[in-house]
Amino acid sequence: MRQPLQFLFRTLALLISWALALLTHLGKGLAAPPLLLAQLLINIPLTLLRVRQPLRPRLIPLMDAELPDAAWVFLTDATEALTATGFVLHGSFRCHEWIPGATLWLRLLAQHEQGIVALIAYAEFSTGQQRYQPFAEFLTEFEDGRVLNTHNRSLSNPLPTPGYLARLTLKEVWDPRALYVLHRDLVASLSQAIRLIRIEQVARDPASLLTDRYAREIETLIEEGWMRTVSGQRQARFSLRGATHSVWRQAWPLASLYQRLEDRYSHRLLAEQDIDAARFTGAAATIVVDRQPFPVASGSTITVWTGYEKVRLLARRTDPNATLEAVMIDLDSDSAGLVKPRQFRYAFRSNDLQYERRIRRLHRFDILLDPRAAILAVTAMHRGFLKANNPTEWQSVANPPLSLPLRLGPWLFDLDAILPMAVNALRIQGDTQDIQLNSALLLNDHNSPFWRVIAQTANDKSPVSIIINAYTGMIKV
Repeated sequence: MRQPLQFLFRTLALLISWALALLTHLGKGLAAPPLLLAQLLINIPLTLLRVRQPLRPRLIPLMDAELPDAAWVFLTDATEALTATGFVLHGSFRCHEWIPGATLWLRLLAQHEQGIVALIAYAEFSTGQQRYQPFAEFLTEFEDGRVLNTHNRSLSNPLPTPGYLARLTLKEVWDPRALYVLHRDLVASLSQAIRLIRIEQVARDPASLLTDRYAREIETLIEEGWMRTVSGQRQARFSLRGATHSVWRQAWPLASLYQRLEDRYSHRLLAEQDIDAARFTGAAATIVVDRQPFPVASGSTITVWTGYEKVRLLARRTDPNATLEAVMIDLDSDSAGLVKPRQFRYAFRSNDLQYERRIRRLHRFDILLDPRAAILAVTAMHRGFLKANNPTEWQSVANPPLSLPLRLGPWLFDLDAILPMAVNALRIQGDTQDIQLNSALLLNDHNSPFWRVIAQTANDKSPVSIIINAYTGMIKV
């Protein structure tokens, strides 16, 4: 009797959920036309009357001390990430005209050898649900006058993109360095001649690298009839055609549809060049932003120490203040049953104290060593910060109880020495000869490094582990 009743209740619950979903979609469908018409009737006149864009925006130079705390943290983090790849900082600016209703705190960088201009910005809106928005934007101009623009702004473009401009919207690519790598790879795949940045222009007027491109887009929109110049002023306003198009694209429920179309266009353009944008999304530890060759001599054995010398140089170039926190090794067995490392993951961390702002910035990143492919790979950096509100709170923020860095050297028992010891100990512990090593971790506990080797045995359903002192080689019971 119980089973038929359970089946009946489940069927009723499913029918009710279907009915509610159907009514919700039906209600939206019936409400959409009148609401869309109301938005057009109200917002088109407001757009015609209120929205003004400068023909050339004025970028006001500023010092770092003038930046708000949140803007300073984002701009500093992004600047450090890009300068590690060869970008040169050319100034910090404030602009109230670029985005209507928003103050833009921005930094301008350039990669002269590759002809790439980078704009990293923090937008502060006076109204709306999303009051703050950090983003990055990369521009490359080709010799034929076309421009490639790659950005991760969540703001949609109210007017059509000019024909000379290819604008890629990749909101899910949150890391500025990952967005740069994607932009750089796309430029390389197009095989077009690049118009290099003029050094004298950067030295004389660095802001012109951005304002020239902005002015060109506004002039094109005016020529195409989407905007009109305001007589007697250095401004432009929307034409009736442009205002209608802008309100239509941003009205509910069409705004989300147009955003999906922009995303689909961007991913299709990347897919045509065999570039997978999904590789640059997700958690920082899964995003690779740099690869370097790692020469391996034939027949040589790679250990934690032998790979660390080049890893340390790459880590120092990525973050000069980084210290080693741990090493994780994925293990595998070859056809002969010999255990070999499949991948080394060196985990680094760093802390940066800004006493004037009472801010501590926290950074973490990994460097992966693949001995089979002979490649070193740097992951994106996980970033965060802590802000103290008063001097007393700053004492605890500035002096947290951090573990000591892991110091490697030939004095430690390395991977080639501890694996045989771990196998023998696990065979005795599990009373079996069937041992499959999964991974090994080198950690630090109060300046006492130790190995934790994890394995799977035939007698245990869950993985087992064993701890070995990295100084003495003694097994912890």
